[in-house]
Amino acid sequence: MNDGANPTIPAADTLLVSGIAAVLLLLLVWAVIRLARSSAVTAGERLGLLLFCLIFPVLGPICTLVILTRRESVRR
Repeated sequence: MNDGANPTIPAADTLLVSGIAAVLLLLLVWAVIRLARSSAVTAGERLGLLLFCLIFPVLGPICTLVILTRRESVRR
C-alpha cells in the first residue's frame, strides 16, 4: 500500500509539464506586449498576429517576435 513516495511532493513529470506551460505562457505574454507596443505593424496586421498567437501557442509567439524584430530593424 505504501510505496514510499511522498504525496505532497509533485512528481518529475508534473514539474516538467508545469515548467513548459509557464515558459509558453511567458512567451505569449512577451509577444502580446511587444505587439501592443510596436508601431511597425498596422492595426489589421496586429489583429492577425494576435489571433495567430492565440491559435498556435508555440509557433505563433515565435513568428510574431521574429516578424516584429525584422520590421523594427528595417524601420531604423
